[in-house]
Amino acid sequence: MDDILLTKYLLNETSEAESLSVRTWMAAHPDNARRFERLERIWKISKSLGKELTVSEEDAWRRFVQHRDSVASARKGGFVKPIKWLRYAAAVVLLPLAIWTFYTVWSNRPVDSAPIVYETEASPQTDTLADGSVITLNSFATLRYAQEARTQQRIATLDEGEVFFNVKSDPNRPFIVQSGEVTVRVLGTSFHVKRVGDETEVIVESGHVKVTGPRREVELSLGRRLLINTATHRFEEGEVSDQLHNYYVDNRFVLDNTPLWRLVEVLSQAYHADIRIENPKIRDLRMTTTFHRGDLNQILHVIGETLRIEVKRQGSKIVLR
Repeated sequence: MDDILLTKYLLNETSEAESLSVRTWMAAHPDNARRFERLERIWKISKSLGKELTVSEEDAWRRFVQHRDSVASARKGGFVKPIKWLRYAAAVVLLPLAIWTFYTVWSNRPVDSAPIVYETEASPQTDTLADGSVITLNSFATLRYAQEARTQQRIATLDEGEVFFNVKSDPNRPFIVQSGEVTVRVLGTSFHVKRVGDETEVIVESGHVKVTGPRREVELSLGRRLLINTATHRFEEGEVSDQLHNYYVDNRFVLDNTPLWRLVEVLSQAYHADIRIENPKIRDLRMTTTFHRGDLNQILHVIGETLRIEVKRQGSKIVLR
């Protein structure tokens, strides 16, 4: 199929017979339809980039008209709708130029970095992002990180799990964590973000962060904690009561007059174990010590000896009473 005829079709200047010919040709084979689609995309690009082209279709027409008028008296009937035919020819000539211009503009544009996915399974993992920030993912966490060229933002999207961020300061490039409908904005600080379904928890270790959820926004500073549930509209801010949230970062369980129920809660998460307190009278028994993350049985043995409680395995469960 002739490119000039296809160009006429793009300009809606074909006769009924020519239009039928083009449509029949496109329907004859998928490759023909794809060729026309490519030509159509390129033509649209050439129109959108028209202001950037140093050679314009209108200039070509104008030069042609001047030349035509200078010889019109000697060339009666020599042309049939010459401007239209020049439009088709000019379009064919401009298409490669449009492609080149589009390629040049596209290749020199600010480019967003491709998102990098960080995932963990049973064990925590520490990584360094492209901007120099350090992250530690708790087990079974998924995080995507990218840098936006247009807005100069560093964006981390937490799909699930818990991550500790130690953000490298860069006033020109804000660091944003997106956790569902919750947004955390920082410049340089360290903090935890934990996401479980519709619930997001933010704990600040240093500096301050701005947390935005549905209908509300708050700034958190060192030692503050915020829990947001976007489904139930829960918005709970307060002081951090212990340091157990750090266990996956420094591999220690730091207890400071910590109640047993809280220790059991964290051990169950850390070791993916089903630990239950069967005797409600021992729930608030307290301990002050530091366990290094190691064998769970040894930790449970120390707990049992210290609090003088029974620790017993029942199938896949661990029962305290």
